[in-house]
Parts: sequence; structure tokens; C-alpha cells
Amino acid sequence: MEGVSKILGGVLDAKEGNVRRLLSALDEHQTLWAEPQHEIEFYFSKIVALLGSALTRDRGLIALSHFLPQCPLDALEEKLQYYVNVCSKICNQKGHVASIPLAYDVLKQILIKSLESSDLNKLAISNIPKLMDNITRSIDPSTHVAALDFLETVMRHYPGVSGPAKNRIEDYLYSLVDSEDPQVVERTGRCLLLLQQIRGGGQHGTLHKKTWDEYQCKLVDTIHDLLGKVFAHTPETFDVEENLECLKLPKLATDDEPVISARRIVNRLLNLISYLEEAIVLPYPVPKPFRPMKLLNVVLRGHSVSCQTMAKTTIQENLALGMLLPQVQVQLLKVLDALVLVLKSNMLPFGNLLTDLFDQCLKGTLTTGAKGRKKSYIALRTKVYGSIGLWCETVTYASGIEEITDGLLEHIVQDVAPFESEVTLQVNASRQKLSAKAKKKLQKEQNAATSLAKTHSTGSFENTKHLQSDYGNEVLCLAALRCLSQILNAAGCFIKPIMQKLIQEKIVSLCFSVFSQLNTGVRQNLYFDPNCRKALLSALHALIVNPHHLCPPPLQYGVALFNVAGVQDPNGDVRARASELSRSAETLVHPRKEVFYFPVEENAVKDMLVAKKKHPLNSTFFPAKQSYDGNRTPISFEKAKQQPVVRKVTEQVEEPELSDVDEPIAVVEEITIEEEKSPEVVFELDDVDSGGNCNNGELRKSVTDKTLESEAIEIDSDGEEEDEVEVVEPEQTPKKASKAVKTPNKSTEKPPKSDDDVEVVEEPLSTPKRATTQKRKSEAKEQPEETESSEKKSKPIVETDDVDARVDDLVAEFVDELNDDV
Repeated sequence: MEGVSKILGGVLDAKEGNVRRLLSALDEHQTLWAEPQHEIEFYFSKIVALLGSALTRDRGLIALSHFLPQCPLDALEEKLQYYVNVCSKICNQKGHVASIPLAYDVLKQILIKSLESSDLNKLAISNIPKLMDNITRSIDPSTHVAALDFLETVMRHYPGVSGPAKNRIEDYLYSLVDSEDPQVVERTGRCLLLLQQIRGGGQHGTLHKKTWDEYQCKLVDTIHDLLGKVFAHTPETFDVEENLECLKLPKLATDDEPVISARRIVNRLLNLISYLEEAIVLPYPVPKPFRPMKLLNVVLRGHSVSCQTMAKTTIQENLALGMLLPQVQVQLLKVLDALVLVLKSNMLPFGNLLTDLFDQCLKGTLTTGAKGRKKSYIALRTKVYGSIGLWCETVTYASGIEEITDGLLEHIVQDVAPFESEVTLQVNASRQKLSAKAKKKLQKEQNAATSLAKTHSTGSFENTKHLQSDYGNEVLCLAALRCLSQILNAAGCFIKPIMQKLIQEKIVSLCFSVFSQLNTGVRQNLYFDPNCRKALLSALHALIVNPHHLCPPPLQYGVALFNVAGVQDPNGDVRARASELSRSAETLVHPRKEVFYFPVEENAVKDMLVAKKKHPLNSTFFPAKQSYDGNRTPISFEKAKQQPVVRKVTEQVEEPELSDVDEPIAVVEEITIEEEKSPEVVFELDDVDSGGNCNNGELRKSVTDKTLESEAIEIDSDGEEEDEVEVVEPEQTPKKASKAVKTPNKSTEKPPKSDDDVEVVEEPLSTPKRATTQKRKSEAKEQPEETESSEKKSKPIVETDDVDARVDDLVAEFVDELNDDV
């Protein structure tokens, strides 16, 4: 929309809350940068005016941060130093605290923009040391996120400049180790990893490898030291090294309140584990020398103690640490996931340790008698299911998960089964001989003993005390169903047939129960969530496509359920997923048979190539290249006149007959002849006027019956210029020499300039099949020095056998390429 940029002044004068929205709306039209240079400078002068006032500085910083990524370099170079000075003063705690994150954002955009220009790069390098001093003095917690973003940009793009300030940066990052802001923790972990790279890599990256190994070991030892404080009052069976080399972190603040003290220990422990995860998964300049067993020991030690074990020591601090232990174990499982993602099959030697860990975690967090209410350890069990699924998905059949499937599938079934209210009825002997008072007393005792009174009697104490439902267990159910699908995909054929049958019956009956009550108005506790229904259908599909050879899959039930869910489910995503699974199951019911192979006709191939060139989208998909590859020879078809083609050759040959056939000829632009490589010519077919048969695919070439001595020939096409063929004697290696030959676009006839010159008339060349460079060898016979008064014309005799063979090869290659594409 033209003219939108004229209202930029009104946009910048809006309040801070509306500036971002208005700038985003203005950015949709992209008309600002199409304005003349003086208009763009006028807009930036308004931004400079906003930066000069303390009341409007925030709006100026927001606008500057928005425009910098797309700003032309010439408009930025003049004002860049002024922008840096303003932002530096703001970051030096001389401005409003709310303006500091905006200033750091502008500085970050300036650094990224400076990579595009050498002048801006020099300016950024000269200002970085001063800006680094401002970061290390940053105290306000609200500025940490923006300062860390800027620091990460500096160390990533200008590591050499930030090298001298490594110690100050390290102290600043260590001061944030107790932060409770997740964004600060994540950015601190990235900056600590970049800090290991700013001193250079040394020869072959040896220094990078050394610094990474030291950082890895110190981080692991620091985590072990904090785990020792967590398990200080709990007996451990895990052996830990005594001499630990830890990071130089600030000392933990002590507190008389045991709960607060436990929280500080666990918070620092969680942050360090997060740093370790970031260090494992983030890129590094050289291959990281991992120590898998040293890293796994951290995970195994954190899960060697359970909450039940810590509860045995009834110390208030120990109970507080036990309350926070599941958070630590969840974070340790993330480290395990990072190792699996990075090392992949290199973790196979430790597969038994992982499967034992998964089984131990599920058994230690099992809650008995928790039907009808939210279960315990939902976050930890959900993470365990996610780690199991990732392990199975990464190493597939080598996961070894089939060794623990009996207990694992039992846990999964318990977590995916919804709560169903039960009614217990008791039938006693006849009460005819009892008195009315005795009957009334017996009735009260029976009602008190039945679950009917506990769940459905109005006004009962049990009913008002606890409402039985599965509310809050949806996340655990979803994780269990996804884990079941991944287990079946990885090791479904290895599971025992009896377990396959049991899980099939459970999943099929659960599907029928869920999807038969969708539109009855009854709220399904677990499967009211559409994500759980999608995961349930995916688990059923995994049972169908990964059966045991002794246990047939529930294919008929699956097709019926997919069709029902694809029509009746109220959620669109579930219906789409069910339809997708239904189509997949249909390929099992009606597998595709072998199809007949019909060879493509030659004319159809040529017509298709011509139509492709003329298609309007051809220029969009394949834009024209400015230059061709030197090893390729483009050939284009053109229409030629009936007149013969005349060439000048510096040898006398005998005079063949002329051809009167009017056919397209090939314009050869360049042919390169190499000695060691097999000859190759790449042909590109241009459009022809008729747009139809491309002259039936024939490209005829004239060949003289008398050959010259082995000499190199260069062929060059410069349009409709005068055509010449020069045969040049090679200096040393004849095969490496090359000449230029211009193929005529129309027939011309010129007299020879000397007694040795003679005219050669050529017919149109036939289309070669294979892209090959051809060596033209001709032997010239000695002619008498005396020339006749009339001009001698010569025409080469076509070697039909070679031409037909090339035509057949070309057509066969086109057909093979087309069949491969199909």
C-alpha cells in the first residue's frame, strides 16, 4: 500500500504500548525502504529526536530496534556512533531502568548489522570493550535477560575482542547461578559454553577440546558436591570420588529456616544440571570429547535415592529436600535425553543401565489405591515415559526395552485406564423373622458397608469429603499412550504373544468405551481431552502395524474404530488423525499389487520436454542462469533455411553433394576436450517454433569421409556472425588443445582466400543421445597445387551407423530419466 510510510510520524508519536503494534502493521506493507534516500534520512532524524529526550527515549529505542535489521547500510553508517553512545549511557545505569533492556536490544541489532560492512565492523570492535564493562556492572535483575542476549551475541560473533574480559565475564555469569528465572538460567548456560571458545582453538582445535573437557568435569563434580548435600542425612549406596574439582561459584547463603536452606541448595543444583544439558546439546567448534560413564553416574546417583527412603529420616531439612527431590530427578532425566540425542548408538553399551533405571523409576513412583483422584509423582512419571519413548525412537530395535515390557506395560495400563465408579451389593439371608428395629439397624450397616453409599448417597460424609474423578491425570495418560506407541514401533515384534494379546484387548475395549460415549453428554474424565483420544488411536494403529507373528493384529476392529472416530468425534484434529490412520490401515486390507510397466514412447518424451520449456511456471522453478558450467555444452534447436551450410577449412577436401532438406540444426556453443576424463557433453533443448516434434528428435551431423590428422578443434557460437572452422596444430598434447568453431545459423557461400582454402557444406546434425565430447579426426589428402577456375564445394558423407547409435542412446537415456522421475 503506497503512502503508508507518510504516517510514520504519527506512529512514533503514539504511546509506548501501541508503538510496537503500529510498527508491525507498517512493516507488513514494506514501503518505507522504497522511499527516496532523503525521506529515509528524515525518518531517522525523527528517531534521533526521540532519543534526545528522556520522556520519549523508550519510543525511539523501540523504533530503532524495529528498523535496524532492514535499514540500508548507507543510512546507518552516519548515525551509528551516536546510537552506540546513547545506548552505552543508558546501560551505564544513567537512565531509566526500563530503558536498559531496550538499549541492549538495540546494541544487539547493531552488532548483527555490523557483520555486513567492514566499516561498521571496525566501529563495533572499537566499542565492545566499553560495552562489556557496562554488562559486568549490571545489578538490576530485570536487565539480566537483555544483557545476556547481548553478551551471547558478542561472544558468538566477536570472540577475539571479548577474550581479554574472560575473567570478568566468568564472574558475572557465576553470580547468576542462583537465579530462579528460567530465561536467565537458559541464557547463562549458553554463555558459559561460549566462554570456553573465546580464547581460540589452537592447532587442530586442541585448545577447544581441552577447555570443553575441563568444563565438563568441573560441572559434573560440582553437581556431585551438591547431591552430597542433598543426601547428607540419607544413607547412599553409590560410590563417589572424594577429590572433586568444582567450579568457583559464590558461597551458598545460609538460613536458619531449613525449608529455605533446602530450597537454595536444590535451586542451584537444578541450574547446574540445566547448564550441563545446554553444554551437551549446543554446537561446539570441534567434536566434543564426551565421558559417557562420568555423565551417566550423575543421573544414576540422583535416582539411587527415592522419596520414600528420605522420608525415613524425620529431620525437617531432610523432609524438605525429599519434597524437592522429584524436580532434581526430572532435570537429570533431561540430561539423559540430551546424551541419547547426541551420542545415539554410542549409548548402546549402556542400554542395560538405562532400562534398569526406567524400571526403577516407575516402580518407585507407583501409587497404589489412587483411583478416582489425582495421582502422585505425575511430573516424574511423565518424564520417565518421555525418556523411554526417546530411547526407543532413537535406537529402535536395539533398545532392549522388551526385557522390561512385562512391568512396563502394567504401569502403562494403570495410567491409561479411566476411573469407573463401582457398586458393591451384598445379599444376606432372609430377614422375615427380624423385628422392624433390627431390620432398620441391619439396613444402615449394609448401606455403610457398600460403595453405593460412599459415592452416590446424598448428604453422606464420604461423598462430600472427596469427589472421585481423573481430573489432572490427562498429562500422565497422554505420555503413557505415546510411550506405548513408541515401544510398539521399536520392539513390538519382540514382545511376548500373551502380552501382545492382553494389550490388544485392553486398548480395543478402551477405544470402544471412549468413542461410544462421545455424543451422549457424559464427560469422559481422561479422554475428554482430544489429545488423549488422538494418542489412543495412534496406540491402536501401532498395535496393528507392529504385531507378533503368533498374535494376529486387531485390524478389523481398528478399521471400524477409525471410521467411527473420523465421522463422530467432535474435535477436528481427532477426526483428521482418524481419517489418516484409516487410510493407512486400508493399505493393509487392500495392499497394492504390481502394476504393468508401459515403456514411454520417444515422441511422448520429446513432446513433454517441449511442453515443460513453454510452461509458464518453468521460469519460476528454474530461473535462467547467467553463465553455464564450463564442462557442459548447451545445444539449442533452431530453424535453418534450405540453403547449404558453407564453412571455411584450411585443408582441401573432395566435393560431396548438397542436401536440400530443410530441418532444424543444433547450435553448438562450446565443446571442451579433456585427456583423462571420458568425453561428456550436456545438451539443453530450447523451444522450437512448431512446439511439437522437435524434428522427430533427429540431429544430423556432417562427417567428412576424409579425416584430418589428430588435431584439437574448438567450437564456439557467437550468434549469426561469419562462421569459420580452424584446424590448429597442437603444440604438445593434441588431446588437450581446443579450438573454436562457429556453427552457422544460415547457409552462406564464400570463395576460398587461397589455394589451400576450400569450402565445406554441412547438413544438419542428428541429435546425439549421450552427452559426449567428440574428437574430430580427419585425414587430409594432398591436393594438387593448381586450382581450377571454378570454386570447389565439398560436403561430408554422413556416417549413418554412428549417428543412429547416438540417437538410440539419447532416446534411451531420456526414457530412463523419465521413468526414474515417475
